[in-house]
Amino acid sequence: MTLPALIPWQDVHARLLVIFPEGTPDRAILVREMTARTIFVALYIGAVAGSDVWLAPRHVVRMSDAQAARQDADARATYYAVMSAANSPSPPGRWYAENTREPLRDEVIRNGLVPVNAIVERAGVPTTSPKGRYALQADFASLFRPGLQGAALEAEAAEWRRRNMSPAALARAALVRASASTSAANIMVQCPGGPSVVLPPGPSPAITKAVVEVFAPAFLGNPRVAWISDSASKAPFRDPPLEKALGITLDAATLLPDVVLVDLDPPGRAGEVLIVFVEVVASDGPITEQRQRALLDLITAAPRAYRPQDAAFVTAYMDRGADPARRTLPGLAWRSFAWFVSEPDKLVQMHDGSTAARKLAALL
Repeated sequence: MTLPALIPWQDVHARLLVIFPEGTPDRAILVREMTARTIFVALYIGAVAGSDVWLAPRHVVRMSDAQAARQDADARATYYAVMSAANSPSPPGRWYAENTREPLRDEVIRNGLVPVNAIVERAGVPTTSPKGRYALQADFASLFRPGLQGAALEAEAAEWRRRNMSPAALARAALVRASASTSAANIMVQCPGGPSVVLPPGPSPAITKAVVEVFAPAFLGNPRVAWISDSASKAPFRDPPLEKALGITLDAATLLPDVVLVDLDPPGRAGEVLIVFVEVVASDGPITEQRQRALLDLITAAPRAYRPQDAAFVTAYMDRGADPARRTLPGLAWRSFAWFVSEPDKLVQMHDGSTAARKLAALL
């Protein structure tokens, strides 16, 4: 058998960042170093679909830098044969501890590479069997051949995603890339029923634009924009007539969030208005319980004496798989929402049961 040519596992890692761009579901798993090393070892032993060579987690766990540097065919074949034996030794300098096999198998392979069709699993092997059962799909393995780089790599990666990833996953990644492409120039935000606002370039304004132009029409009955601010803007946008009608003074001294929307005709609530406080998170600063309480104090102290149910709280992210969301979601306030630019028709509700003791079926 002719073994595939190798590139260093560090280069495998760099290519994974291209193959699975920002916005790809479960990207954090797909681009981690352990994933890159798993792919390198699969290539090292020749575990590519059609070769009848199969990868087991122990092949990855027991790889070492010294072994990885031995790339002649005999050394690679010997490593596969020795490590495939039931009582194979655990060599010094191995990449991972022996107890890492299960998380590598479950997280990297079964929940990462298998669902995106990067790895095929051999059927008929009992769960308790020490035999290898995984192999790289041939077209995925081809993305790691030496010399593939730059525009050629991007083109082949895009074609691989088109053939192997679901339409929803592709759309999600495309939305994130499109939003990222606007971050190099001033961003024009068109307010529903109002003027346009120019924001400086950057990731936060890109999310703000999506909040105003996509989120507001999708989730509000008759949306208006009362306030937009950004840390790089010299002055916030505000709508004084709307402010006056609401009876609420909006200024930076009140520590307002990035966007304040108003639904003039909230569905099912005739004659009422809904004030929607939106915090844009490109790095930090979600709607926490402390933040929520401060904003509720602001509206309940207004002349109209708004009720808590007259306000909604939303934290907007670019993508739920990206670091800002993964890091800050645990701190979101109950009775608030999370919205993601990459999945614009979805909304996460932090339901606390305070409005009604509803059963799960009532929330579906």
